[in-house]
Amino acid sequence: MTWQISSGSNSEPYSVYTRFIRQGETDHRQLRLIRLQNEMQVLLVHDVNSPIAAVSLCLSVGSLHDPVDRPGLAHFCEHVREEYLNSDKYPTGRIGSDEAATDFRETSYESTVDHDALEDKIQRFASFLSHPVFHKNVLFEQVLCVQSEFQNYLQDDERRIADLDKYLSKSGDPWRAFDIGNWETLTASGKVPPSPASGKGDESGEWIDTLHSKLQEWYTAYYCGNRMHLVIIGSHPIDELTSLATKYFSPVTAGTVGPQASDITFESPWSPDEEGTVVLVKTVKELREIEVRWIMPSQTLLYRVKPLNYLTRFLHHQGEGSLYSILRGRGWIDRLWASRCEGDRERGFETYHVAFTVTESGWHAWEAVVAALHKYISLVRESVIKDPEFARSVQQELCLLSELHFRFRETLKPHVEANLLSSNLAKGIPPADLIIGPYVTEAWDAPLVSTTLAMLTPCKARVTLKGREILKDVELRGTRVAIDGAAWSQTPWFNTEHIVLRYAGSNWSTYSSDDAAVEGLHLFGPNPYVPEDFTVVGGKKDGVKPILAPRKIVETSLSELWYKLDDRFGESKASVTFDIKSDLEDTPRGELFDRILDKLLNDHISEDVANAAQCFLKCSFYCQAGGLFVTISGFSDKIPVLLRVVINKVANFVVSPDSLQLAQDYVRRRLQNAFLSSPVDTAEGTLNYLLEEDATASVTEKLGEMDAVNVSAIQKHLSDIVKQVYILGLVHGNLTEKCARDMLQLVQDVLRCGNLSPTASKVISRRNYLLPEGCNLVYDAPVNNKADENSGLAWVCQIGEKTSAPLRARLTLFARFARTLLSGQLQMAEALGYTFKIKVHGGSTTAFRVSIQSSTHSPAYLEQRLEACLIEQVRQRLLEIQEHEFERNFKLPLARGLRPQPANVHREANMFWKCIAARDTKFNLDELVAQSIESLKPIDVLQFFDEYIDPRSSTRRKLSVHLRSVRHAPPVTPSLDLRAFRSTLFPNNTLSKGHVTDSDKCLTVEY
Repeated sequence: MTWQISSGSNSEPYSVYTRFIRQGETDHRQLRLIRLQNEMQVLLVHDVNSPIAAVSLCLSVGSLHDPVDRPGLAHFCEHVREEYLNSDKYPTGRIGSDEAATDFRETSYESTVDHDALEDKIQRFASFLSHPVFHKNVLFEQVLCVQSEFQNYLQDDERRIADLDKYLSKSGDPWRAFDIGNWETLTASGKVPPSPASGKGDESGEWIDTLHSKLQEWYTAYYCGNRMHLVIIGSHPIDELTSLATKYFSPVTAGTVGPQASDITFESPWSPDEEGTVVLVKTVKELREIEVRWIMPSQTLLYRVKPLNYLTRFLHHQGEGSLYSILRGRGWIDRLWASRCEGDRERGFETYHVAFTVTESGWHAWEAVVAALHKYISLVRESVIKDPEFARSVQQELCLLSELHFRFRETLKPHVEANLLSSNLAKGIPPADLIIGPYVTEAWDAPLVSTTLAMLTPCKARVTLKGREILKDVELRGTRVAIDGAAWSQTPWFNTEHIVLRYAGSNWSTYSSDDAAVEGLHLFGPNPYVPEDFTVVGGKKDGVKPILAPRKIVETSLSELWYKLDDRFGESKASVTFDIKSDLEDTPRGELFDRILDKLLNDHISEDVANAAQCFLKCSFYCQAGGLFVTISGFSDKIPVLLRVVINKVANFVVSPDSLQLAQDYVRRRLQNAFLSSPVDTAEGTLNYLLEEDATASVTEKLGEMDAVNVSAIQKHLSDIVKQVYILGLVHGNLTEKCARDMLQLVQDVLRCGNLSPTASKVISRRNYLLPEGCNLVYDAPVNNKADENSGLAWVCQIGEKTSAPLRARLTLFARFARTLLSGQLQMAEALGYTFKIKVHGGSTTAFRVSIQSSTHSPAYLEQRLEACLIEQVRQRLLEIQEHEFERNFKLPLARGLRPQPANVHREANMFWKCIAARDTKFNLDELVAQSIESLKPIDVLQFFDEYIDPRSSTRRKLSVHLRSVRHAPPVTPSLDLRAFRSTLFPNNTLSKGHVTDSDKCLTVEY
C-alpha cells in the first residue's frame, strides 16, 4: 500500500505516503508526505538545523489558464495575493517575507518566517486560499502594478524575444497568449492607464466590477486543493508540522481532478509551417546572437536517464575538437550554451535550445555556424549507435558526477529548497524520488537517448538571428533573400520587429558533411577534472566548537595569506582566492585595457574552466582595477591542478591580432550597451560613481581610448600589472596549510611578481567619500535610451563608518522596520513603480539606499513621495509601536538572522573574504552588531531616524540621482556635467576610513 489513511489530533483525516523517500547519506532531515482530503499534497520537513522556517506552495495553474478575454489574469491574481494575505478573518498584518512568481502552468508562493512564528504564517498563508477576499481598491492598485511591470519589460530584449518566440506558434494555439498582462488586457475598458496628473482614476467604474467578478470566478475554478503542492520546512517536530498543515489547509476547496502526468501526450505548439524557419529580430541593445530551438517531448519524467544531458555535456565542452573550439578558432563565436526550457506540461512539451554569441564575421557566416552545430549533433547521435562502449563510458561519467553533486550538494536556503520541492511535487516526480531525482542520473538507455537526439534535426528547428545590426540579405542555401527594404512585422504587445523566412525545399533539411566549417570536429573522452580523492584532512570533531576566523600564515612585503582548515562541514571541498593588486594608476585608458585583457584571458583559460565547471569546480577570473583576481571553489582534489593551469596560461599569454580584434569588438559593444541600461540601474551606477574615491571612468571616456588599443599596448599592460604587486590570499576548507603555502608560492613564481612598495600595499581597495553634514543634493539628467519611458531614482543617506557596530545595528534594524512600510505604500498602494529596491550598504560607509523605477512618475515626484512616507508612515509607526511587538517582530528575528551557521565552505569563505578584502579583520562583526541590536528600543531607532534619515534633519547626508525619461520635463535649473558635479561635492576630499570591495558595491553597471 502506497498511501495509508490517518487522522491527527484535530480530527482532520489525511493519508500518509508509506514508502521511503530517498535522501542523501548526510541528509538527516525527517520527511513526511501527506495528502489531505481535498487532494492537496503536503511535504513536511523537520530540520533542526534550518536557520528559518519556510512555506512554499506550487499550484498547477499559470498563464496558460488565463481566460481568453483576460490575458494576464493568473499573473494579476499573484499580485493581488502578494499585496497582502487577503481573507475575511485576517484582513491586515504581515510577518516574515513573501515572494511569488507566475509561469506557464505553475504559480509559486513562498514565505519565510522565524520558527516561533510559523503557525501564524501558516494561518495567514492558508487564509487566502480558503477565504479569499478581493477588495476593489486593491484590484485597482494591482492593475497599476501589473501595468508598471509590463512597461518595465518593454525595452528588455530577453522578454521581448521570449514573447516573440511564443507568438510565432501556430495560429490559434494557446502558447501564443500574452502572459504578463497590462492595463488594457485586465480592464478591457479601452482606456489608457490613469496619468499622474489625473490622479488614480475611477475605482468604482464598471470595469472594476467586471474584473472582480472574473477574478472570483477564475479563482474558484483553479485555486483548488487538487492543484496545490505544499512544502513546510521547520524545526517543529514532524507531528506538530502535520497538525498545522491539516488544521489550516484542509478547509481549502478540493476542486475537480486536473490532468494526470500519466495521461499527458506530446502536442507541439508548432505546425510544419513553424518548423524549418529563420527568424530575424531587431534588438534594443547591441547584440549578435544565434539561437537554434526545437520543440521536444517533456523530459521531466525521464530524470533517471536525462537523455538530453548526454548532448549538453559535449556542447559545453570547449577543448580541442569541440564545437566551441572549432567555431572560436574561426573567429565566429564568443560563447556557446545549451539548455532545456520550460514548456507546457499539460501538453507534454518543452524546448531545447543552443545559442551562440557571435562576432561580426560569425554574424555574416551564421548559416555555417548552424551547419556546424547540426554536424556536431549528428556526431554525438552516431556515437550512441556506432560506439556503444564510448557512449556508456560518457554516461557513467555523468552518473558519477551527478551522484557526487548530490552527495556533497551545498545546503540551499530554506525558501529555495521549499520552492524546489513543491515544484517537483507539481511536476509529477514520484514521491520516492522527490529529492534525489532532479539531481542524479542513474541509468543508461541507449535507444531512448538515440531516439531523443534524432528529434534534433534541421528541418524541425527554428533559427533566430538576434541583432541590432540587421543583415542586408540572407543566403538560404544558395537562394539569396533581400532583407534591406523588406517589410517587418511587429508583435502585438512588445512591438518587436521581425521577419520570418523559410529554407527552400529540402535544402533546409540537409547539410554537407564535408563542409569546411566543420573540419576537425570530434568528440572527447574523460574529463580531467573529475575528482578522485575525497579524503577529509580536517572535518568536524564531536564536542569541539568550530574556529570562527582564519589566521594569517604569511605576511611579507609581497604577500599576505590567510588560512583556515575546515572544522565545521567535514567535506572534501575548499575555496581558494588570490587578489593580485598592482599600483597602476586608474585612468580611462587603463580601465579600458583591463576590460579587454579580462576578455582575452578568460577566453584563453575557457577550455579548462568549462571542463572544471562540469565537475562542479567553479573558477572565476577577473582583470580589474589594474590587477588580477582568481577564485576557485569546489572539490578540493583538483583545485591545485586547476590553479596551476590557470596561472600558467595567464603568465604565458601572448596577445594575437585576431584575438585582440574579437575582444575589442566585444568590449566596445558592451560599453555601448551601457547607454541602454535600465534607468534605475544607470542611476545606481551614477550614484556609485559620485561617491567612490577612484571613480570608474565613464563609458564615453573609455570608448574615447579605443584608438590606443593594439597588440603591444595590451601585452605591456599585462606585464605592468605583475611587475609590482601585492598578493592577498585566502585558502579555506579541505586543504592543508602546506598546500596553501605552495599555492601562494606558485602564484608568485609563475607570474614572476615584483614587490609593491610597502606603503602602497596597505591601501589596495577603493574608499568612499563621506558627504558633508546637511547635504541635500540632486544630480539630474535625461535617460540615455529615448525609447525607454521609465525614469529612475537612486537615493542615499550616508550614515557613517562601516566598521561601527552600533551604527550598523541601528541602520540594519531601521531598514528592516522601514522596508515593508515603504514597499507597501509606495510600490503596492501607490503603484509608483514595479522596480523598488532597498539596500543598507554603500561601499566603505554604511548607508540607507532606495531605488525606484517608474513609467508614470518623474524622479522628483518619486523622491517627494519617498521622503513624505518616511515621515508620515515610518516615523509615525516608530512612535506608536509597542516595545514587545518591536522586539518580537523586528529586533529578535534580525539578531537571530545575523547569527546563522554558514551553510557550506564556499559561503563561509565568502564571509571571511569580505572582511579580509576590506582590510577589516573583525570576523565577529555580525555578532557585535547582533548584540547591539538586542539592546535597542524603539526610541533608539527613532533617534537614529531623526539624526540620519529625516528630511528635516540638519545633519543628514543625502544625495540622489534623477534620470528622466522623455515623458518628464527637466528641472528649471539644469544640472552640471557629471564630472563637474562630482568635483563640487567633496571640496575637502573627505574620505571614509574603510575600503570598498567588489562585494560591497550595490551594482557594477556602466554609466
